[in-house]
Amino acid sequence: MAFLRGDGKAVLSRAIAAFEAKTAAELVVVVEPRAGHYAHIAVAAGAAAAFAALAFLLYGEPSFALHWFLIDPVLIGAFVGYLSGGWAPLERTLSRRSRREAWALRSARAAFTARGVANTRGRTGVLLHVSVVERIATVIADTGMIQAIPEAAWARACEPLCGAVARGASATALEPHIVALGALCGEYLPRQADDINELSDEVDS
Repeated sequence: MAFLRGDGKAVLSRAIAAFEAKTAAELVVVVEPRAGHYAHIAVAAGAAAAFAALAFLLYGEPSFALHWFLIDPVLIGAFVGYLSGGWAPLERTLSRRSRREAWALRSARAAFTARGVANTRGRTGVLLHVSVVERIATVIADTGMIQAIPEAAWARACEPLCGAVARGASATALEPHIVALGALCGEYLPRQADDINELSDEVDS
């Protein structure tokens, strides 16, 4: 996965450890290749290519034998559809931002439950979910975090993190933003002497 290229996964694991060294909060990071389904885009691209091939056969020069009208549009449409499938820039370009955000949020909520982020004793779990194709970072905090940290301060701390993902930054670029978020959490929920690591620091990808 390009987002985790190089030592990206190791960098994120270090960032999790640095985050949790300052606060009683527990951070879980999940990196998902794609949150949505874009098969319709590949189908649309293939259909457009098939239509263009048919138009060329009908109106182009020289004249073509009739059997090419059956073969060429199908082959060209299938080939273009195959190439278009999984091409992230095209998927982002031809899909609505609101739909990508809805897919990313749904996937993040599922990960929040699946990874047990809501199961910490102080309800201080935090999920950072990155949808790579959508270029959307979703940060979900449990109730203990929401009650302790002012909403405006939390939003300011999350903004550069989400912005970096939206610009297509790699995992290594997220480290300082994650550490900064941990510092904010530490101001309101400092690490205690009896704190234990309740959730895995391994990046889920």
